[in-house]
Amino acid sequence: MLKKRDDDPKNSVRVQKSAAETAAAGSGASVPEGHTAGPGKGLIRFVPSWMDLLWTVALLAAVTLIGLLFARLGFSEANIITVYILGVLITSILAESPAAGVISSLASVLLFNYFFIEPRFSFHTYETEYLVTFAIMLAASLTTGTLANRLKETARQSAESAFRTQVLSAKNQLLRSVSHDLRTPLTSISGNARTLVSHADQLDGETRRRIYADISGEAEWLIDVVENLLSVTRLENAPVSLPLKAELVSDVIEEALRHVSRHQDEHTLIVEPGGELLLARMDAKLIVQVLVNLINNAIAYTQTGSVIRIGAWREGDRVAVRVSDNGPGLPPDVREHLFEMYYTGKNRAGDSRRSLGLGLSLCRSIVEAHGGELTLEDGGPGCVATFTLPAEEVTIHE
Repeated sequence: MLKKRDDDPKNSVRVQKSAAETAAAGSGASVPEGHTAGPGKGLIRFVPSWMDLLWTVALLAAVTLIGLLFARLGFSEANIITVYILGVLITSILAESPAAGVISSLASVLLFNYFFIEPRFSFHTYETEYLVTFAIMLAASLTTGTLANRLKETARQSAESAFRTQVLSAKNQLLRSVSHDLRTPLTSISGNARTLVSHADQLDGETRRRIYADISGEAEWLIDVVENLLSVTRLENAPVSLPLKAELVSDVIEEALRHVSRHQDEHTLIVEPGGELLLARMDAKLIVQVLVNLINNAIAYTQTGSVIRIGAWREGDRVAVRVSDNGPGLPPDVREHLFEMYYTGKNRAGDSRRSLGLGLSLCRSIVEAHGGELTLEDGGPGCVATFTLPAEEVTIHE
């Protein structure tokens, strides 16, 4: 049973639907400028960036000042050389390009010669033994920088390998969940359809209506699963920013109510959009999906006859949308798992065979992609789900 308050805004903006909304131009991964990539190889930047050069110059200046301080305090040249090698090591760690370590090594030798070898403030030297010192210093600096870069590359490859393993595990888990959630309703639909085909004449009207209702319910569940999966794919392949447009919140809520569970008639849904026109910047199709998931959760996890309220209001530069119910609320052991992608909880009112827990995880991803936040709290009694969207000013043209 659906009730609407009398103070609903009468001006309406149709929720925009387009089957050809913005799609991604690739997998979402890109190769940064100055990198090269190949099969089985990591990304390598050889040409140093301006930031790399800035770090190199700053560290060379710092170690030179420290070296001058050491010379003034009477420290040996070996200590000053060690400081320069330390500078090369830090440069190699901070800079993305291996070339920065090479530049730092060469510059360290030249600076050491210029500031600390007689005659000072020139690149000449009176004693040939210093040429050996310069060569050893350069070799030590290059070796140190090379080792630092190799360690960085090894750490990066390890992180990428761990990430690929995590992604592969998530995909396998998703495929297992999807295969189960698709097979179960399809089996039910197929079995009921065979019953109707084979024994339609032998079934009374009430039995046929029940079978029709079961087929309809399983089909609606399949639609929900596919919509969630399409939304996940859309988010993964989306550009950096979603194509947001100003939409009337009350119309988006109304659109979502057309797609909620067929069991909504067993509950009382009350829409409270507020006493003012509320515009928010959003991708309407994705926000409709958020509302459908939240309302369906309230329907599935509350007792028959429960009251579910959908409200919206302005909070500064944000519009807040809330879905609340007077059901049993959130058990303590469930709260910390609410936004895990495949978690569906232990205390469910719906069909226990259905296990694909994409809903809340997907909702949070969509809301965060809009720059908002999704929270779930105990309503005492019941559960309260609230999310925010960037508000849009209402302009009235006379």
